[in-house]
Amino acid sequence: MSASIFAILLGLLVFFVLIAAFFIIRNLSRKHGKQSFNREFKRVSEMQAPGSDSIKRSGRHRQPEKYEGKGRLVSFGILIAGILGTLSVKLWTLQILGSDDYTQMAAENMTSKASVAAIRGRILDRNGEEIVGNRPSLVVVGKKSVADDASVVHRLSLILGIPKAVIRRKLLDDTQGVQADREIARDVDMRAVAFIKEHPALFIGANVETRTLRSYPHGSMAAHVLGYTGLATEDDLKRTDGPIKYQSGDIVGKDGVELAFENVLQGTRGTRTYKVDVNGQPTALLSEEDPLSGNDVRLTLDLKVQKATDKILRQAIASSRERGFPDANAGALICIDVEDGGILAASSFPTYNPDDFTGGISTELWEQLTGKDSGYPLTNRVIAGLYPAASTFKAFISLAGLEKGIVEKDTEHTCLGEWFPYEEGKWGQRCWTYPDGHGKLGLEEAINHSCDVYFYNIGRDFYDIWDALPADAKIDELQDYLRSWGFGSLTGIDIPGELSGRVPDELWKKATFVDTPEEALWQPGDMSNMCIGQGDILITPLQLAYGFAGIAGKRLVTPHIFNQVTDENGEVVVAYEPKIPQSQPFFKPEHIARVEDGLRRVVVRNGSFDVLPVEVAGKTGTAEVKSAKADFSWFVGYAPYDKPKYCVACLVEQAGMGSSAAILAVLHTLASIYDTDIGEIQVSEGAHER
Repeated sequence: MSASIFAILLGLLVFFVLIAAFFIIRNLSRKHGKQSFNREFKRVSEMQAPGSDSIKRSGRHRQPEKYEGKGRLVSFGILIAGILGTLSVKLWTLQILGSDDYTQMAAENMTSKASVAAIRGRILDRNGEEIVGNRPSLVVVGKKSVADDASVVHRLSLILGIPKAVIRRKLLDDTQGVQADREIARDVDMRAVAFIKEHPALFIGANVETRTLRSYPHGSMAAHVLGYTGLATEDDLKRTDGPIKYQSGDIVGKDGVELAFENVLQGTRGTRTYKVDVNGQPTALLSEEDPLSGNDVRLTLDLKVQKATDKILRQAIASSRERGFPDANAGALICIDVEDGGILAASSFPTYNPDDFTGGISTELWEQLTGKDSGYPLTNRVIAGLYPAASTFKAFISLAGLEKGIVEKDTEHTCLGEWFPYEEGKWGQRCWTYPDGHGKLGLEEAINHSCDVYFYNIGRDFYDIWDALPADAKIDELQDYLRSWGFGSLTGIDIPGELSGRVPDELWKKATFVDTPEEALWQPGDMSNMCIGQGDILITPLQLAYGFAGIAGKRLVTPHIFNQVTDENGEVVVAYEPKIPQSQPFFKPEHIARVEDGLRRVVVRNGSFDVLPVEVAGKTGTAEVKSAKADFSWFVGYAPYDKPKYCVACLVEQAGMGSSAAILAVLHTLASIYDTDIGEIQVSEGAHER
């Protein structure tokens, strides 16, 4: 039986005992009063004196007043009993049931608990090399009472270069309870530290401590993958749905791995119990519970390869600018493990330094990183850059044509440099070689030479099949097949910010151009454009690498950054298990072999990859973007050709054709993986391979 129920029952018992006692006393009083009344009445009757009738009448007249008085007496007695019962119960609960609670509260009024921040877990590469760690920092702290000392606040403002209002606001922050370690400034220079320590009398209540801050020893390397940290926001402090209860001043992950694995990296706070005076100020440390550091997260990134891709991407962009493409200013480069989907490297440019966010970022720097002319360095172009797929898409269009029977073993088309699919001459288009053309060629050579006309014909055939179906029974066979390779949806990579891209169809077009019906119709040109990776198709570099890794490995494997979680002793706590999506694209082995043959011919004809110790297959692409002054350069390749292990994809904005900057970036990335020195990137001015 709980204490509250027992108290209620005891209260009722006391109440009824008091009521019973009241009625017993009342009955005894009534009995005594009745006997007295009878004796006096007898004497009066025996006297038979004159006026006896008036006495009787008078007695009958006073009888109602007697009963009314008795009712008030009963009500008053019940009220008194209730009050006494309530007081008794309350006294009993305070002195007996609540004695432990009030004793504890009294003790707490004499002490105060303060939390101690835990050290954040490190981020390591696949070989255990530290990518993100922690560094010591000299921090000026102060007691809350310092805020009331104008002279000390003024001196701190002068020595630290911080406005007095800011110092007072930090000192008056009550979200962490009464404690003697409110942070005023971090990364304080030695001159200020020395002055404070040499003149303690001028800074009563303030002190200098050594704390740990996030450290990014490799600067901007892999910044978009790693993300950055910052102080907990008001929304973080209000969160109740997670395992971590944040406090003001906590450092939390804001993007990338820092955010995705926040629950692993964030440690468990410790506790310090202080004895406090009547003003609530600490006077002595009574006990201390050490904080528990967060676990380390080991990624699939290879530090050596990641450093190389960051450098290679910058060089490819810089060389493009020097070789006639002055607007080349951004790009993405990714290397994925074909076997298990692990990301070995992922570079996005322009980039930023995560260390700039440690301890809070200035307004000026934030405006530089987010302004219209910044190039948007905070955007991870690997997973959130949306681009036309260009001719790299022809590998998947080829598979779609083969699987649907549109392309057969002996299917050939003649390219004269331009193409007219219908007799009336509507929807005519040109090949990139116009006015020359490629002549007659089959599928493998169409892939090799990236012949647009061959793939226009595939698009026309898909359109005719679709157009012949009833309006209420149309099936988007081509789009559905492309989606089975992961286009138009998220790959499932385990860092935030990924975009799904777009595979256009009739429904999308109707919804997009609802206000302009003349543009909402799905036309033959929409299908033929999509078959050369142009039109309204949009993909990310990650999706392209994911799809080509699927061709190389003959199955799709979910890409991932996470590898292991290790504790402070280096023991593995959690290990990643490769994930194979349940939905896989369908293809016959002989069909994918034909496509791979075409991809191998592309690399052999180019000749640049002959310097590598392995054979490579790949595809160039040149994306036309209306808002851009120059084309976007694509290349994707995998190696070794006979037993694929690595797939590398690169996109360089406004750097010209695919055989220029992008192909060299992939070449140099594979060279770094296979430890082959091929010098610096030099983009050729005469690179015109589509």
